Amino acid sequence: LREENEIGDHVSIGTGSVIEHHVTIGDQVRIHSQVFVPEFSILEAGAWLGPNVVLTNAKYPLSPGVKKSLQGPMLKKGAKVGANSTLLPGVVIGENALVGAGSVVTKDVPDHAVVIGNPARVVNTISELPY
Repeated sequence: LREENEIGDHVSIGTGSVIEHHVTIGDQVRIHSQVFVPEFSILEAGAWLGPNVVLTNAKYPLSPGVKKSLQGPMLKKGAKVGANSTLLPGVVIGENALVGAGSVVTKDVPDHAVVIGNPARVVNTISELPY
């Protein structure tokens, strides 16, 4: 857990997770084990990250001036990301959306959507799930 983060109440961070600096974490966020959250990421209240999730913040990691263009993903309120998923820089995971395990998210996910795959694509909405 690095410096200059904003962390809400009742946040749980699993073992082996790395939270870089300048990250905003809302209330009641759950970050499971072995998760990587890079600088400038935003996790709103109730967001949930499964084990081994990787968030990224650099489109071109070794390019000159990369530090000026870093942008972490944003998980809106209640968004959930399944185990072993990867979120690319700057993507927004909508409110109460669900990213299926092992997905690679390359573009924004609408509110209440269910996405799976590589690249992740919308396959359902939360209200239409059978459980």
